[in-house]
Amino acid sequence: MILTTMLLMQGQVLAPEDTGEEGRRILPNIFSADDHLDLFGRFQQDFAYVDDETFGTKDGSEVRRARLGVGGNLAEGLDWKMEVDFASFDGGGAAFTDAYLKFSNLPVGTLKVGHFKEPFSLNELTSSRFITFTERADTFAPSRNIGVMASDNNDNLTWQVGAFWEAGKTGNLETDNDTALTGRVVFRPYMEDGGKRLAHVGLSISLREAESGAYGAGTRGGVHLLDGMLAAGAIAADDGLTLIGLEGAIQEGPISGQFEFVQADGDDDSLSSWYLQGGYFLTGESRAYKASSGAWDRVKPNTPYGSNGNGAWEVAARLGAIDLSEAAADNEATMIALALNWYLTNYTRVGFDIYSADSDAFDDDVLAAVIRFGLDF
Repeated sequence: MILTTMLLMQGQVLAPEDTGEEGRRILPNIFSADDHLDLFGRFQQDFAYVDDETFGTKDGSEVRRARLGVGGNLAEGLDWKMEVDFASFDGGGAAFTDAYLKFSNLPVGTLKVGHFKEPFSLNELTSSRFITFTERADTFAPSRNIGVMASDNNDNLTWQVGAFWEAGKTGNLETDNDTALTGRVVFRPYMEDGGKRLAHVGLSISLREAESGAYGAGTRGGVHLLDGMLAAGAIAADDGLTLIGLEGAIQEGPISGQFEFVQADGDDDSLSSWYLQGGYFLTGESRAYKASSGAWDRVKPNTPYGSNGNGAWEVAARLGAIDLSEAAADNEATMIALALNWYLTNYTRVGFDIYSADSDAFDDDVLAAVIRFGLDF
């Protein structure tokens, strides 16, 4: 209410532009005297059935994400964005996701300053609105931190490099926080018909300090509601940590696939993870692709729900594993996921996933079924 009142005092609200497209933005744009503001957000509600003898996890539901943000243009080549997630999973209250300034049309391309995702992993850089499964595969990828990043792209190449400081959920920075130099380069041998035919290969590298002297990782097997970690472990990293990620993706019309392999190297030991997934649109659509970020973008149904349309339907499968055998815990886990997605409109989606996870650390496998109702605006 406070945010809305302030915006109304500074500008005028205009009705949403009627683009003639089903599932268009449901909130108005707000224009101040000389700037343009956009309100945006997302909501994802999950319901899960969990067969878990290891931790005794019960069936349940959660608001996986509930975000509200505002952004706009301050001047030609100067944009800003601020977004808050109100779905807190640790009782810590609302937390910043993105909060940054972006300078465009510079000699180096684009410069971004603030709190945002480090350039590492196709899986991580694809928005939660556009990932195929309800949960990402485990890739050890760093997420959002305070940083400065330069990037640029052309038809065949995207590069991103930045310096980052670990900031946690609050976005606060302390003098003893871990620091990192992270970069990613993506090469597209071909991208045709707006990305409907696409080949994508990428390399990510992150050189990181570890003030604690150790680096830990783990997995819930794709089941976010699971009450424990199926596999977890840590390696010594007194001399720092190196993350190396390889990624690839291909798309031929309604068929798409992608894979990633990530290795974390500490002082003497390493951790690794990988996944391979494929998807097919039963109704003929393709995944959208954004060259500037080198990541997947919004799916747009050929016939949106309503007005004699049934939306877009997609099936997908994923196989992945995490290897912590060189960590003190000495365990591994293998995960299988199946998905059925219904994209009602450009901004509305229902996803149904089945997850199966097997860990060396426990006798019993975990099986879960998750249904998500999601929208964004």
